[in-house]
Amino acid sequence: MLNQICSLLTATLTCAITASLASAQPKNVIFMIGDGMGPDQVEAARMFNGGPLSFESLPYQGLVTTNAANAAITDSAAAATALATGQKVNNSVISLALPGDGSELTTLLEHYQALGRDTGLVTTTYMTHATPAGFGAHEPSRYNSTQIAGDYLNQTRPNVLFGGGAHGMSVASAQLAGYNVVTDAAGLLALNTNTQTFVSGQFGTTHLPYEVNGLGALPHLSQMTTTALDILDNDPDGFFLMVEGGKIDHAGHSNLLAHNIGETIEFSNTVQAVLDWAGGRNDTLVIVTADHETGGLNVLADNGPGNLPTVSWSSTGHTAANVPVYALGANAYRVTATMDNTDFFDLVTAAGLPGDLNLDGFVGIEDLNFILGNWNLNVAMGDLLLGDPSGDGYVGIEDLNVVLGNWNTGTPPPPGSVVPEPAATIFFLIASLVLLKRRTRSRPT
Repeated sequence: MLNQICSLLTATLTCAITASLASAQPKNVIFMIGDGMGPDQVEAARMFNGGPLSFESLPYQGLVTTNAANAAITDSAAAATALATGQKVNNSVISLALPGDGSELTTLLEHYQALGRDTGLVTTTYMTHATPAGFGAHEPSRYNSTQIAGDYLNQTRPNVLFGGGAHGMSVASAQLAGYNVVTDAAGLLALNTNTQTFVSGQFGTTHLPYEVNGLGALPHLSQMTTTALDILDNDPDGFFLMVEGGKIDHAGHSNLLAHNIGETIEFSNTVQAVLDWAGGRNDTLVIVTADHETGGLNVLADNGPGNLPTVSWSSTGHTAANVPVYALGANAYRVTATMDNTDFFDLVTAAGLPGDLNLDGFVGIEDLNFILGNWNLNVAMGDLLLGDPSGDGYVGIEDLNVVLGNWNTGTPPPPGSVVPEPAATIFFLIASLVLLKRRTRSRPT
């Protein structure tokens, strides 16, 4: 019956959905990379933790292939470039078209800057290391630390740069470029995040210490990330933030299981902080993945919570193993069972489906309920969660038109998750048709 009513309504409304009514790409993107974190790194940390890690509960999951342009096994530079730009490059290359003409490849960070949004990079490695560089620099070699720092400070200029110090970064150069500089956890936590615009956190003179060894006066990844969010969410237009748990990789290179697990659990803690921030929002995309696997970790036996599992290692380098991906929020439904690391640029930047107010990739009852709950109200223009896909700041027939004109389009939710069609909804649709024919009053002002 509901489909018949929808057909009648859409015919009566002479539905004309245009590109201007399309949902925009995600307002906020938080791209989280566990460097070197393969499926067995996650499994080992889960066993030690005594339960699932925070990101294992995310609704969209899959695996990612990671090869570089010139090798089956990628390094972090080529992998970060693929994740950031959607293009394969040779190992050691930082977001340049190599192979190719050597031109600069637009990164997700730069894409969001071009939309007028704030940006940030957070890592437990030193700031000019390969993964953050892939999002915020353009160099023929990952080892051009001074040039990478120059790219950050003088070209791409992320609003937040939090990571280990030195290796091309200095307090003086950051201050000269207009950044406020903090050097320890106390300084980080003392920031007035409501007034900061450009902040460089230079914590120590190399990578941050392992969690299991203690960080002393330096901040945890979760603290850096929470502070970054508090700064970036001041931008009403949205933001892009890349967060790297970089020392999972280092522990993998050294086959240090306890260190590997400690870093993975802190990465999970950081994801939880992000999920707490994003709770209840429908304008934010959270992606959790890895650039590659490190160490060839194979979990053999679970020895109970708080005990290291029995494992074997097959390498002290990177491997070609597929890595996991987990996602939540706007565009997250675009995650597939198996995807390539070059797929993320399009996944992040794709415009949403018109009428998909909860951004789950399907137009149906749940989207209609956003409109019903705010019917006849003035709301923030274009706020999907408040039921205004038409973008006129009023919830009414135009918004109903958008949803009904795209009814049942997209990828249906998993079996058993569809909300039943309530009688009240059907009654409302009939009443709406009558309202459309008789409506003569002007909108409230």
